[in-house]
Amino acid sequence: MKYDVSQQADYYETNFERLAWLVPRLASVHGVLLSHGTDGMSLQLTIVERSKYTTTIALTHHLRSKDAIVTDPFMKIRIYHDARVAEVLSYQCQSQLQIFHPDATLNIPNLREKCRINRFLGEWLDYCIAYGYRFAQHHCSSA
Repeated sequence: MKYDVSQQADYYETNFERLAWLVPRLASVHGVLLSHGTDGMSLQLTIVERSKYTTTIALTHHLRSKDAIVTDPFMKIRIYHDARVAEVLSYQCQSQLQIFHPDATLNIPNLREKCRINRFLGEWLDYCIAYGYRFAQHHCSSA
């Protein structure tokens, strides 16, 4: 995939919109939240860190396999409230992605990977929305 700065910015913006729909009160939630979808699985959101303009969350899908529950995918995501964007910081606990930098020549392979994983986040969030996941007051519980 060719790296495109404007496409990456679009992913950040649309992923923010998707997350804002999934977690309507993101600025005021704390701890660990759980939502159940119509697919019979659950989605866990953990507030990792919060500052004046950002919130970092961990998002984990608890998928059912024959006799076990698999926590996959797992992503750490930073949400920039003032800029209304969200970016993946890491996924599957194995990849630490460089935080966005306007100079796209810094690390093209890393930026291509960021583009790919932020696109995947959008697809995953679309799936969650389609299957009824939402961290609204009556759909979530603290764990």
